[in-house]
Amino acid sequence: MMAAALVLCSGNAFAQNRSLSGKVVDGTGAPIIGAAVMVAGQTSNGTVTDFNGQFQLTVPANATLIVSCLGFADKQVAVGNQSVVTIMLEEDVTYLDETVVIGYGVQKKSDLTGAVASVRQDDLKNRSTSDAAAALQGKVAGVQIITNSGAPGSGASINVRGVSSNSGNIGPLIIVDGLKVNSIQYLDPSLIESMEVLKDAASAAIYGAEAGNGVVLVTTKQGGKGHASITYSGKFINQSLAHKPEMLNAEQFIDYKGLQGYAIQEQLENAHYNGTDTDWFSEYFNPSWNIQHTVSFQGGNNYGHYFASINYVNQDGIVKGDKDLYKRLSAQLNADYNLTNWLQVGNNISIEQWSTKSVSQQGYGSAFESLMTIDPTTPVYWTDPSQFNQDYRNKYDAVQEGTSEYPYSFLGDENGWFATSAIDETRGGSPFVQRDATDGSSGGINVHGVLFANLKPFKGLVFTSRFGFRITQSNNHSYSAPYFSNGKADVKTYSLNATANTGLYYQWENFANYNTTIANKHNINVMAGMSFIKNTSDNVSGTASGSDILKGYDPNFRYLNYVKDDATKKFSNSPSESASLSYFARLGYSYDNRYSIQANFRADAFDSSKLSPENRWGYFPSVSAGWTISNEPWFKNSVSPNTISFLKVRSSWGYNGNVNVLSGYPYSTSISLNSQWYQYHVDQTGNVYGSAPDGLANPNLTWEKSNQIDAGLDARFLNNRLSFTLDWYRKETRDLLVSYSPPPEYGVSRVTSNAGNVLNTGIEAELGWKDTIGDFSYGINGNFSYLKNRVTYLLPSLPRITQSPASGSNYPIETVFEVGQPIWYIRGYIYDGVKEDGTPNLRDVNGDEQISDADMTNIGKGLPDYTYGITLNLEWKGLDFIVFGSGQGGCEILNTLYRPGYHNSLRYFYLNSRSEKNPNALFPEPAKVSGDMNFWGSTASVFDGSFFKIRQVQLGYTIPQKLTKKVLINQLRLYVSLDDFFTFTSYPGMDPETATSGSASGRGVDIGAYPSMRKCMFGVTVSF
Repeated sequence: MMAAALVLCSGNAFAQNRSLSGKVVDGTGAPIIGAAVMVAGQTSNGTVTDFNGQFQLTVPANATLIVSCLGFADKQVAVGNQSVVTIMLEEDVTYLDETVVIGYGVQKKSDLTGAVASVRQDDLKNRSTSDAAAALQGKVAGVQIITNSGAPGSGASINVRGVSSNSGNIGPLIIVDGLKVNSIQYLDPSLIESMEVLKDAASAAIYGAEAGNGVVLVTTKQGGKGHASITYSGKFINQSLAHKPEMLNAEQFIDYKGLQGYAIQEQLENAHYNGTDTDWFSEYFNPSWNIQHTVSFQGGNNYGHYFASINYVNQDGIVKGDKDLYKRLSAQLNADYNLTNWLQVGNNISIEQWSTKSVSQQGYGSAFESLMTIDPTTPVYWTDPSQFNQDYRNKYDAVQEGTSEYPYSFLGDENGWFATSAIDETRGGSPFVQRDATDGSSGGINVHGVLFANLKPFKGLVFTSRFGFRITQSNNHSYSAPYFSNGKADVKTYSLNATANTGLYYQWENFANYNTTIANKHNINVMAGMSFIKNTSDNVSGTASGSDILKGYDPNFRYLNYVKDDATKKFSNSPSESASLSYFARLGYSYDNRYSIQANFRADAFDSSKLSPENRWGYFPSVSAGWTISNEPWFKNSVSPNTISFLKVRSSWGYNGNVNVLSGYPYSTSISLNSQWYQYHVDQTGNVYGSAPDGLANPNLTWEKSNQIDAGLDARFLNNRLSFTLDWYRKETRDLLVSYSPPPEYGVSRVTSNAGNVLNTGIEAELGWKDTIGDFSYGINGNFSYLKNRVTYLLPSLPRITQSPASGSNYPIETVFEVGQPIWYIRGYIYDGVKEDGTPNLRDVNGDEQISDADMTNIGKGLPDYTYGITLNLEWKGLDFIVFGSGQGGCEILNTLYRPGYHNSLRYFYLNSRSEKNPNALFPEPAKVSGDMNFWGSTASVFDGSFFKIRQVQLGYTIPQKLTKKVLINQLRLYVSLDDFFTFTSYPGMDPETATSGSASGRGVDIGAYPSMRKCMFGVTVSF
């Protein structure tokens, strides 16, 4: 009987389920491929429509289906007793009408005619970096984030579509909530709602003379309607050295120096070498912590909204000790209030207090140069004076006995004195000595604010009056005392420096936007306005130096107030002021969501500190057009959205400027007071000082100007699952500003002229796929940019402009700005292998049978040919997983850290040098090139600068709300993340990403920089 009952029950259960087939279509009746069809309440019972939009399911009686597809609104359908159903989904208007921020307004993404890239908050959140610019890394095609240093507090810089200037001002104009800012390092990435990059000249032309390098628009979060919420985010980040350079160990070092012909064995014997093998990178770096806390409050109703946030960052760098620190406390308050139905007022205010300490890098005698060159036979510490080398011991004994001429300190810590090499003298002595030789700090307070009012007198018209301001205050202090480490690291005097900087910037902008639609097909938008900007700054600097400069030397006396009267003192003060006035307008028209055209115009004028009155005004027009092919009736009737959901072509032309490189009356000349001395008579003794012009006036000087065309394609396929964007551009920058020395007979040292042109052409592509299958959603996005850069014109009297980013290293290399070459390429010698006599064969480029400066040529460039990024997102039932990486290629790195003598060097040169064990190696025998700096300044020292970094691998879990709401928690997410953890590169040096001297002209020249840090992050986000 039990068996019969079981059979009966199972039969009844089976009878309650039945087969259901159906079809999912869009509003035109076209089938929708890949739509998710699920039975409500049964998350494991679902399927996906096939290529004909059809599906089959086994469903219970009176089932309700939930149908969803990307690009369409979700729909619930009660099927009742039907066995066949047809379900129509409506387009998701929110998805299709997503808006992006443009200059002085917003626009539907589908109506864009320029090259505008948008990055949303989901792409920026939960990163370990506290720098908003760094969070943009790899997210947008054509945008490269430059990290010159991995040190705490060092902000990343942004390049849009390559480098177009020979000056240091190569970054884009940055606007935060309508306010022009110098950087966005003060913004925590979690505060950002969206970032728009205006890449082409047409979209950026509304900013005129300051938009030649692109524009980045940042919108911070605003409060939303509904229940007020409180959110806490905590990040606990363990940091360590990401990429360790391949240096010689002690055994290899001793062998290599012997092969170079140095008397290394004798030197070590005289130094009583005891077998020490110091791994300086393991000794110098130590895992550390970066702690970040953010608390935010938001809410709103029909009358207004508010968003407030407090963020705290405490980052300790990976150099041992407390000499590299970054702390930041910032607060953000955004609010708006509807006083009436026609008047809205609001504010966006940010306050930041920051402080930092840093270790010297990127230069001769810096801590990082010393780290890369000190030999491994030197110990980190001496624990007893008997271990000192002789010179050190003599100076130490003289100080102890009171007979020393100078009040030397001998640096060390609780473990002993910092040892210096017994076989070699370096400018740094020891990286620990350079770490502690100077006690310095920087800090300040910044206030960024915008106050605005929106007046809406009638439908379609919004008049905005916006007042923005920046108040900045910063100070720097440094103190160093006499110390001795070796003959080159021998400082005999005290030095004290203090600097205070203040700045006030404000802008007042008034503009009106009018939007209207005529006959449901003609959309017209008009914008016009004006802007006035004034910027003032003041700074005071004081220094003191000498053998005895302070009334006391305890830390509380290390200020200028306690400097003795007889100390050598120097003071400086140089306030500045500048102003500008601008008028701008935009006209846009679209017909039936098919054809769009837009025109921009801006007129800018700057005060006489930048340009002469004759050239004060600049005029910057642009025009762009787009054709949405997928909205054509013939297209809709012949092409299914399952195949092509959206298709649009666009093109643009625009004209921008770069006035940021102008300051200090460069078009004029001034009299340099008492700058030269004269001898009026042959028998005159002593100097008679006089004054002379410091340069040649050039009243025709104007700003750098960029002329850019862009052609683009935007497409989405398979019901918006697959998206694709392609852009080609040609950007020619003319009238580059060049400062150079005229012929001696002119009698002046400098002149500034518009003397160069640069051409950038490139291709940018973005490809993305995203979909949802039941509870599982996923997406993958990639971007790729290719750039070709060259100088097309330079004043005929200037064969080339050169910089020496490795000055002090004795390398005969330079970076060069020259016609027909990439901007700031690396100029050196070409190594062509080993001659029959065993010496290096350097290419005789000019064929005169001798090697000279004339044979130096292009041996590489730091600007990459291509950059790329890829992101993978997975989500399933509260679990989320992200993998994100970016990289670059087509660039080179010149390592300039080889030094003749008993210095350490990259293992690469040792392993690739000829010897009895390795007779056919790439390089000559070490003795043939040990002091040949032409060889070291050749392609022998040039490496492939390509790399790929996995920027983030993150796993998170959001605890179900049915559990968290029991303890009054709306959302609770826990996650762990590995950021910048994996680097793939063939470069044997420190870090291919930070291999630069710190400017565009030094890109790709490695002179020793603070490397990137590998980060393991534990995070929590909780909302109430």
